[in-house]
Amino acid sequence: MSLAVRHLKTIGCQASGLLSDEGDLVKAVRAETRRHDYDEVILATGRQGASSLARGLHLDPVHQLRRRLGQRLIVFPHSPDAPDSTA
Repeated sequence: MSLAVRHLKTIGCQASGLLSDEGDLVKAVRAETRRHDYDEVILATGRQGASSLARGLHLDPVHQLRRRLGQRLIVFPHSPDAPDSTA
């Protein structure tokens, strides 16, 4: 993440990064966006713990945040080709 922040700053963007160990993704993002006014929120997700039913009903964390943040939310989902950091 720090590399991404450096790249954004290099091209003239104001950028900061936050890693959270908060167990609830939605709660962590909402708390941060209440404290600060962001033009955009970039969310790099790991493997989604939500079920396909939750995703289908739009009850998963990304859809919950999308309802609150709208187009300000930019999501980079976990790539199936990415190495597994737990291995």
